[in-house]
Amino acid sequence: MSTFDQILGRKVTPLEPALLDAACRQVHSVLIDVGTGQGKFILDAAREEINRLCIGIDAVAENMAASARTARSSPKKGGLPNALFVRAAAERLPGPFAGLADELTVQYPWGSLMRIVSQPAIEHLSSLRALCKPEARLSVLLNYSVFEDRPYLERLGMGDIVDPADNPDLITAYATAGFTVTNRELIHGDPPIRSAWGRHLVRGSARATLMIDAIADPTWQGR
Repeated sequence: MSTFDQILGRKVTPLEPALLDAACRQVHSVLIDVGTGQGKFILDAAREEINRLCIGIDAVAENMAASARTARSSPKKGGLPNALFVRAAAERLPGPFAGLADELTVQYPWGSLMRIVSQPAIEHLSSLRALCKPEARLSVLLNYSVFEDRPYLERLGMGDIVDPADNPDLITAYATAGFTVTNRELIHGDPPIRSAWGRHLVRGSARATLMIDAIADPTWQGR
């Protein structure tokens, strides 16, 4: 298995840098969604703006298979040539995606990706910054109920994570990683959920969402 694989439905093949370069040259902007899960958000985003390349990245190829098949259908059948799905671990970024994103999203992450954006882990958060163009927008949505249940966090092996809604060091850590936080807000009820997993988690429930919005610092010098 290569470090970056393109998902083509059930088929998985190493991502060709030339293909990525050609796709970027055909659009006005690039959206990257890390931890994209099923990838339905990427399909919706690609439909909304055909001149935007929408890239979904997830560590599990099977999650994205159905959406990848949809994207590769003929345009008459709803295919989306501006949607791309890639298998890669967040810890391996940025790879060929360095400096491509005008917009970066991380929506209701789990496991290591949740730790990266909520602890936050500066080394790997810097890897996310490396995906971005200067002044790109970052949007992070976190299922806050996880952080309210400390025994559950302990069982996940994440009991050391400081509450990201109150952590006074979070904004400084993001700044060190190259992001200027512009908003950190707890939302109760239905926030502007864009992913299928996010809707499943919070719609119609009492769960809270922590929103972190940031801008990629244009003065950042890299890791």
